[in-house]
Amino acid sequence: MRDLSVIELPRLSDGRLVVRPYAPHDVPAVAALCDDPTIARWETLPSPYTEADAAVWVGDAQRRWQEETWASFVVCDAFSGELLGANGVHVSVRRESGEIGFMTRTESRRRGVASGGVRLLVDWCFVELGLGRLQIRADARNEASLRTIEACGFQYEGLLRAYDVVRGERTDDLIYSLLPGDPRPGR
Repeated sequence: MRDLSVIELPRLSDGRLVVRPYAPHDVPAVAALCDDPTIARWETLPSPYTEADAAVWVGDAQRRWQEETWASFVVCDAFSGELLGANGVHVSVRRESGEIGFMTRTESRRRGVASGGVRLLVDWCFVELGLGRLQIRADARNEASLRTIEACGFQYEGLLRAYDVVRGERTDDLIYSLLPGDPRPGR
């Protein structure tokens, strides 16, 4: 694994999507994304999610990377620059691995935005960071996220019973992993 203290958060692109670090002008779009009830259903975000919440999250992104090895990005349309979603990876230095998270605007779903953003992030994690494992957890009822995870080549590992608490409800998560040598669909 590379020395993360010298790695700046990149701008990644596949020609259709751009995955880039947060910028101050993203605050209104991040607030709208995170306040979407279809996202709030699965995430432990404040609800309602305000522009003040988004300003704190966006403003704290660089510190989270430097101090907590949590890389946070927005996923944008490469042509218009419109914010379509967000993703990130929390790196465990000790384990040389990372856990990916992602969310996509309702209007941008079923267009390959989530899977495209995750694939760009996976490549960066394996090639630039030198990680030896990635994982993703999702609520067992979140069928759309589970389809995205599987479409990116992550392999099912198991059920984490009563793993999380979302909106006061204890939920089961499914956990998936991807190793650098695993086949990756869509390549």
